[in-house]
Amino acid sequence: MSNTKHDSLGQRTRFVISRRAVCQMSSLYPDESYCTTEIGRLLFQPKNEWAVTGRVVDAVDVKNITGTHTDYLIEIKCIPRNNIELDDRFFTLTSRFRELNRLHANLSKLHKQLYLRGAFPHFAAPRLLGSCEPSVIAERRRCIDEFLAFVLDSEVLRKARVLQEWVEKASEHANPGQLATPSSFLYEGVNIMDAPNIVEQNGDTSQVLTPQTVPPPVSPTS
Repeated sequence: MSNTKHDSLGQRTRFVISRRAVCQMSSLYPDESYCTTEIGRLLFQPKNEWAVTGRVVDAVDVKNITGTHTDYLIEIKCIPRNNIELDDRFFTLTSRFRELNRLHANLSKLHKQLYLRGAFPHFAAPRLLGSCEPSVIAERRRCIDEFLAFVLDSEVLRKARVLQEWVEKASEHANPGQLATPSSFLYEGVNIMDAPNIVEQNGDTSQVLTPQTVPPPVSPTS
């Protein structure tokens, strides 16, 4: 009985080790089960099921004892294509330029090794000095946007191990285009024709137009 337990444990251990070894040796995840995050599983889906885009939404200078660097806040949008009941999903993550530069180098190499179509976009060159200058940040943001657009449009590169590992730190957040307002809660489920029309709002006061009854025209007397 003891030997049976040890054999079973040994088999499970060997399976886990072999699975990790395959993951580490392979440049692409073999199947969806290797994805460790929800965004990773969405990236693994075909483009005609989930389209994915990414862009830099902010760049923040961070000061520490070793100097100053720039954190790039990246938003990744996942858009369902074949199911109207599914909503768009949004993820954000923060990454430094050196991380993105390393990701670019790895995916560029993989793109070349696999003889994939399209010209892989160039990336901004690393700089030791002046990396926080507005012109440098603007160039890097443009390069990051072009890089993400190319990679996230490739079904092959979306399965790349380095990309899957990079998005592991992404967190999901609500749709920024569907911000809740007081009126949206007040008139939720009410016919739009029955709700007042808020046409102006200044400070704490607002002007509301309510429906009014218009009397019928009076016919002229003979």
